[in-house]
Amino acid sequence: MQMTKAAGFTILALAASGAALAQTRFTDAEIVGAIGKCLTENAPEDWQTVIFTLDPAPAGAGTQAAPTVTHQVIAGAATNPPKDVKPCRADYASQASNTFRENQDEKSRGWTGVTVTLHRDRRYSIAFRYPK
Repeated sequence: MQMTKAAGFTILALAASGAALAQTRFTDAEIVGAIGKCLTENAPEDWQTVIFTLDPAPAGAGTQAAPTVTHQVIAGAATNPPKDVKPCRADYASQASNTFRENQDEKSRGWTGVTVTLHRDRRYSIAFRYPK
């Protein structure tokens, strides 16, 4: 089972990094699992929730401005505030989150921001933000 999970995450990593992305489709659960694995790699052992957020650069920041990205973890009690966590690779979660677009119809693909929340018990949520 662990070997299967590792192989799945490896495949997703390869797909998120290049041309294979256009040829391979992943379920939302697989994408969330890959993002979660990346965020929990450096999380405390008592992590309860990991949160990845990607938002566009602030208005007026220029065309070359980078999006705002956060990687956070809630450790210990579920009511504790989130703290920053170092992901497995700085751009991994952002690239993986872009694979959500493959599962969406043309209208839904227009999101500009996303928050992915994964709980230790494997519950997860995906919240897309669209331009106004």
